[in-house]
Amino acid sequence: MIDRRFPIALVCALFLAASVPGLAVAQEDEPEPVVYGVYLQCEPAQAARASELIRESWGPIVQAHVDAGNIASWGALTHHTGGSWSRAVYLVGMDRSQLFQTLDETGVEWMEADPEGAAEFWEICDEHEDYVWSYVDGSAPAAEIVQDRPTAGMSVYWVCDQNQQAVADLIVENVMAEAWNAQVEAGLINNWGWYAHVLGDKYRRLLAVDGASHNALLEARENVIGWVGENEPALGSAFSNACNEHVDYLWNIESSEM
Repeated sequence: MIDRRFPIALVCALFLAASVPGLAVAQEDEPEPVVYGVYLQCEPAQAARASELIRESWGPIVQAHVDAGNIASWGALTHHTGGSWSRAVYLVGMDRSQLFQTLDETGVEWMEADPEGAAEFWEICDEHEDYVWSYVDGSAPAAEIVQDRPTAGMSVYWVCDQNQQAVADLIVENVMAEAWNAQVEAGLINNWGWYAHVLGDKYRRLLAVDGASHNALLEARENVIGWVGENEPALGSAFSNACNEHVDYLWNIESSEM
């Protein structure tokens, strides 16, 4: 029987190879998607109105930029279970500079097209945090991330040691990916993705998983945790040492447009 386990020594060797010039295998330069996420705290009593403003006031402006090819997709999430953020909106682009330019342009266009609606939205959702994420690995091709999403989402935002987070990435790509892909094949989830912090506050990594129901997402997560504990407990511990704090969210996927 072939032993397919990924020993810690090999993880460290790969990390060193990726860190030392000349040792890493050359990769073709391909554009990688970047996600700009705005995480909002909104008045609960005004949740329906916030959704209406996104759908009818801001959304068409952003969609025009998708149709023009400036960005790849956009979406909106509402809180189901988890931390203090009650809503999130995001834009996905294949070029960071173009993504930031589009973000600025949509803000200006929204204020010009519907200043009252824009002002009302920011009154309802008067606190927010911004994060920029880069795609690391997942079940979908890079250019197709967060497109055509189902109704339920789960996000795990990780606080990681910046000196060890690259090791966590290797463990996800070379070990945990097998378990998550098995959940896709079993039909419990539609897709999963692992993202790295580019800009933002304390969260350094993001695991995003989509599926038809929140119960299915939680079952898939339990399966992955069980698989790692049974097959790769040492690497599971190494991952926990690298990323040792997190917050969980279950999201309702309100909009997913491309």
